[in-house]
Parts: sequence; C-alpha cells; structure tokens
Amino acid sequence: MKYERADNPHLFIPVTACVVVLVMSFAAMFISLSSIILRTDFYGSIDEQGLPWSERMGNRDSRLHAQFWSPRFRMARRTIAYGAIVFFGTFGVMALILIVFGHPS
Repeated sequence: MKYERADNPHLFIPVTACVVVLVMSFAAMFISLSSIILRTDFYGSIDEQGLPWSERMGNRDSRLHAQFWSPRFRMARRTIAYGAIVFFGTFGVMALILIVFGHPS
C-alpha cells in the first residue's frame, strides 16, 4: 500500500476545526432539547385522565406549548437557536471550503 500525498494539506486544520464546531454545536442543541423534553409534564393532573381522548390531547398540547415557551426554558431555547445558527453556518463554510478548494486529503 503506497501513501500518496494529500491534495491540499493546508486545508486539514480549517476543515478539522469546522468538524469540531459542528459536533459541539450539535451536542449543545441535543443536550438543550433533551433537558426540555425530560423536564416537561406530558401527563398532566389525575383529573384529566377521565376526559375524552380529544380533550386530553387538546389540554396536553396547550400545556406543552405553554411549558415550552415559559421563562423556565428560555436559556435552553436560546442555546438551541444559537446552536442551529452556528451548526448551519459552519456547515456552509465547510461546504464552501470543500467546493472551492477541494478535499484536504
């Protein structure tokens, strides 16, 4: 097996940095969304258990919407928003580098 020199070895560091930022921003979004999902009350009070299905689902949806937009989850929502901006921006930068300059190895 013969080793061939990389086409663009100077691009290895920027592409690696983009991949690291992609992984970190995805992890931040995943952890924030997980914290919201794990702290959300999906079942409601015991009084709702006897209601018809459509009313239970309506109450559940309105409760989940109110909880998600509550000030309690403001930091998690902000982390998800900034993480998505960084994720897609970095993905675009990495795609631009690879399209314009070629693959680093």
